[in-house]
Amino acid sequence: MTLITSMIRRPLDPGYEEAARRRRTAGLPQATTTRTVIVVVMALLIGFMFAVGAKALRPKPTAATQARAELIQRIETLQAHAAGSEAQIQNLTKQVRGYEETALAQAGAPDLTARIKDYGVAAGAVPLTGPGLTLTLDDAASNGTDVQTGDRPSSGFNSGRVASADLQIIVNGLWGAGAEAISINGHRLTSTAAIRFAGQAIIVDFRPLSRPYVVTALGDPDQMQRVFGPSFAGIYLDQLTKQFGIRAAFAGSKSLTVPGDSALHLEFAERAGSDVPSGGPTGSRP
Repeated sequence: MTLITSMIRRPLDPGYEEAARRRRTAGLPQATTTRTVIVVVMALLIGFMFAVGAKALRPKPTAATQARAELIQRIETLQAHAAGSEAQIQNLTKQVRGYEETALAQAGAPDLTARIKDYGVAAGAVPLTGPGLTLTLDDAASNGTDVQTGDRPSSGFNSGRVASADLQIIVNGLWGAGAEAISINGHRLTSTAAIRFAGQAIIVDFRPLSRPYVVTALGDPDQMQRVFGPSFAGIYLDQLTKQFGIRAAFAGSKSLTVPGDSALHLEFAERAGSDVPSGGPTGSRP
């Protein structure tokens, strides 16, 4: 309490108070508000100079930067338009299939309806559901560049990133393990789909993917895991996780769904003449 009382009664430090008393005794001028105003003005001036310097040192947007921003905006707009068009195609395709089934049923040709469904399943044009596995792949947490890639086909980017070649090897391993249908991030893999690398992006059937990469495979989950583990693809995946830090997680399920490929079409292949229904054109496409 004595200290608090002293601070209240004598807020000025004794040393400062003694210096002020000596200045009064010597007849020296006392500190005025003019000095305070000068200090404030100098502080504002220095702050203004720092602000001007920071603005001058900030890199100015160049023509290349503006072009890049416009290109990114254009790509995002086109991607949104493509996604909307794809959804519309799927709805129209579903309606067309309904009209075809109705027409065939009215024409008294139920066997053709069953054959069309079988062709759609084999070609990957219709969605499928059933038990299976999901494999979630993601880049390494650190995504460092100090790891030697060795023989891994991943040159041109950090070793901790998932590459298109990684997905190709893993998907082929799942096919070999007994998978009956596979999709990556909702994109169905068919005989005409391909996993490629474009710049820094992985694309499936010309559609860009974003991490994490979720591979959905329909089939017997126990058998696929048992066969996939000791295979080349399983050993390769184990190397990715241990040597490069790429994250991978398997999960089995009794009910999974892979979508149909709405963009499925053939340019050169045609049905063999013996498989064409009577009255159907030889060059008809699914």
